[in-house]
Amino acid sequence: MPIKTILLHMANDDAHASRLAVAAALAKRFSAHVEALYIATPVSMPAGATGRAASYGYIAEATAIAHENAERIEAEVSLALDGVSHRWSVDEGDHVELLAERATYADLAIVAQSAAERSGERVPLHVPDRLPLATACPTLVLPPDQPATAPIGRNVLIAWKNGREATHAVRNAMPFLETAESVTVLTVTPPGRRDGDGPALVDWLARHGIAAAQRTETATGGGEVGDRILSTAADLGADLLVMGAYGHSRLRELVLGGATRSVLAGMPLPTLMSH
Repeated sequence: MPIKTILLHMANDDAHASRLAVAAALAKRFSAHVEALYIATPVSMPAGATGRAASYGYIAEATAIAHENAERIEAEVSLALDGVSHRWSVDEGDHVELLAERATYADLAIVAQSAAERSGERVPLHVPDRLPLATACPTLVLPPDQPATAPIGRNVLIAWKNGREATHAVRNAMPFLETAESVTVLTVTPPGRRDGDGPALVDWLARHGIAAAQRTETATGGGEVGDRILSTAADLGADLLVMGAYGHSRLRELVLGGATRSVLAGMPLPTLMSH
């Protein structure tokens, strides 16, 4: 399906400018409309703001400040999306729930990986990179430090496993794959097992006019699979990772570890995820 509506997550955070720049570039690339949703509720709070009263006080103050900054950020959006069809809206509440409501009518959602997940100094409240679990819309998750002008989708790595989640991700990524300069299909298998799935996907992509290379790595567990994916992305200089999100239940991944959790914890490149 072509990308004609982009849902952009905006908030009063340090990474909103890079998300906006990515959305503007992709909207121009795909001739798409941008729905810019500014959520005033904070996505995290300082670890020191403990206790019900302190937490409530911080959230109330941070929300008020976010509303004060809304007009300035709306002006940034209007400038970045000049000449691009777009709409701006402001809301309060759980970021994932609010995004999921609107993602039904979008072809791509753009969020950022939570910086709070990388630091013990802040406590995550509403982590937007969990959006793939809540909607069928593909989610482009950006690293918190994504450069605003960095290309996305020239060199694509597909983390492939024959299952619903990865299949959805690949099909949702077709607009990127069709215009990529290089595409690599990576399968990560247990020791001693031959890879039978990667070549099949390479053949399927070829019938869609996409020339892809195939690569196999070996790993023993979910966390190690994630490490292999990220190391391969670095080796290839990939600027977009395509993968299914939470092939196991999210609870199992949080308890036992898994590829999705490992990738989100140390994600250095934009990642298109589907569940």
